[in-house]
Order: sequence, then C-alpha cells, then structure tokens
Amino acid sequence: MSYSTLVRDEAPVVTMLPGPAAISAHEWNALVSPGGFYSSHAWVAGLAHAHGPSPVLSATSAGRLEGVVPTWTNADSTGLFSLEEMTRALPGVVSADYLWLGTKRSTANMATITRNPAKRARTLRALLEHARHLAARKGLKGVLWPYLSGPSAQEIASSHPLAHAVLHSADAVVKVPSDGMAGLESSVSSKERMKWRRERRIFRSSCSSVEWTSLSPDVCERVAPLLANTRDKYGSPGGTAWMRRTLSGQLSSGVARNAFVALARRGNDVTAAALFYGHGDWLYGRYWGASHAAPDYAYFALTHYEAVDFAAQHGFRRLHLSVPASKSKTSRGAALTPLALVAVPSGAISVEGRALTFVNSRHTQD
Repeated sequence: MSYSTLVRDEAPVVTMLPGPAAISAHEWNALVSPGGFYSSHAWVAGLAHAHGPSPVLSATSAGRLEGVVPTWTNADSTGLFSLEEMTRALPGVVSADYLWLGTKRSTANMATITRNPAKRARTLRALLEHARHLAARKGLKGVLWPYLSGPSAQEIASSHPLAHAVLHSADAVVKVPSDGMAGLESSVSSKERMKWRRERRIFRSSCSSVEWTSLSPDVCERVAPLLANTRDKYGSPGGTAWMRRTLSGQLSSGVARNAFVALARRGNDVTAAALFYGHGDWLYGRYWGASHAAPDYAYFALTHYEAVDFAAQHGFRRLHLSVPASKSKTSRGAALTPLALVAVPSGAISVEGRALTFVNSRHTQD
C-alpha cells in the first residue's frame, strides 16, 4: 500500500459533540500546544460548568483523536467580540451572522490538533469544512475563528481553499528575565526605569502588602465583587453573580489548580486583585478588579510589576497581558504579537479580497 493511499484511507472523521465532557481530558490535552492554555480541556470545561456547554467538533482518524474545536454563538455587538469593530473596513458585518470557533470569548486561541506534520493540514481542513456546512445548515454566512496568533492563523487559512486570515488586533506579552523586574529595568532607558520605580513606590506607600495565594472557594468569594466591579465599569454584563459562577466553574473543572491570585491588602481589607494561570512556562493574566479604595497604580503593580517578579521566581518565562495591546503595556516592557481571525464562508463566495487586504494593511500600520 502506498503512502498516498494510506493517507487517503485515514482521512479524519468529524463529529459534533455536545461539549468538552464528551471527550477524554487526557486525549484532548495531548493536542494542546505549550501556548494553548485557553484551549485546554480544563479551561473549556470550566466555562461549560459555569455557563452551559457549547458544541465541540472532534476529528478522529483510525480511532485516534486528531483535533478538537469548540464552537459558540456570539450575539455581542460591542467590545472585543464585535465583528464590525474587529474589521472596521467591512461595515455592516454582524457577529451573530456567523458560527464562531475557538474557546468561547477567548482572546488567545490556538489550533488544538495533532502535532504530526503529515496530518495537520488535512485535519484542519476537515474541521473547517464540517464547520462551514454546519453554518450553512443554520442559515449563517460562514465561520469565524478569532484571536489566533499570526502563524496559527496562516496555517489554518492555508488548509482550506476558501479561508482568509484577517489581522485584527495584537497581544501584549512580556519576556520575563530570570531576575524579574531588575532584569527588565536594566533593558530600558533611565527615563522609563524611573517611571516604573516611581509607580511602584507610590503603590507601596499606600498599600500595606501584596499577597499571592491560590484560588480557593474563600478567595473566590473575596475577589468576585472586585472583579465584577471592574467588569461593570467597562460595560461587561453579569455582575458579581456572573463572576462567582465563572470562578465556581473553574473550581469544578480543576483549572483553578493552575491559578495564582495577587491581592492588594490594606489592613484586613482586600482592595484589588489580579488572577493569573500557569501553563508550561507561560503565566496568563486573565482577570483584574479593584474597589474605590485601591491604591494608585494598583493595576500596573499587580498585573505587571509584581507579576513579573512572581513569574521569575516560579520559572515562568512569558507573561501574557492579553488584549488590548495598549501603549500603557508596551511602555512597560511588553512586546506586541499580531492576532488574526480566520474567515470561511458557508457558500462558495468568499469575503471580497481587496477589502481584506485593506483591513490587514491598516492594522499593520496601527
């Protein structure tokens, strides 16, 4: 039997499953890349515990799991998951008109597929083809897979003849020196170094201590109102009940075992909190919250300065500050990583090429 025949005979079979619970965590996680924490089984399962499961596409070949892709419905017309805002050169596009792929409301997606180079493209194409037919049956315009790293988006788009990769934003990531902030400060100008030290000094002068702890039920109860307060401030719905449900889901799925919580304390009061998750040599910053009594520069102190030192002490080499990749992050040592979405139409006609080229050019300039 020739190699080409063997490959053809082992074409992946794609199945729609009701949620992550239908797939072995061991098999799923064997496909997760080192930078794919938000694609891990425990993270996706935590969302399912908290907010209900979303269907998952699974690709198998010869009885072996070769790829998984969560799907979800996006009715949000504003914020980080507004398609019109993500592709400002394509007015009138509506988020709810598409089937969304990747972890629900994740701003850091990865392709969770086999690492066998001979099978990756075939597996991706099978998953995308099944997804676009599913979108067509639902009467949707197509499939969107957002917040992918540039290389990942290019690989996914190149696997399907109708797919396009569209640059839409950027991540902020800090490369953590082995000596933490001391090493980071030594790599910048004296002006930046003085600014960082001033902010840390002001924060410390008005805050009695910073405590790092695990994500226990008691800590969840303590920080949920702080996190909800900040979410409310920026227009995210759900309030404290939503935040408690989310954290409870993480306790249930086990992903909370990977969590680290930084608390700003003033006496017996916790005035600010930042939640991080470890995966390999990455430390992911995910949630931030504060009360009105939080010290000045608490945001930068907990999510950046203290986090860099903590990461260095615990062997993490990258600190993921996520989106938006604002100037405030890059001016404190973060580097930008391009993020793109992959779009696949449900029919034979793809999104107009010149418009996509304009979107990519404009975001590159930004």
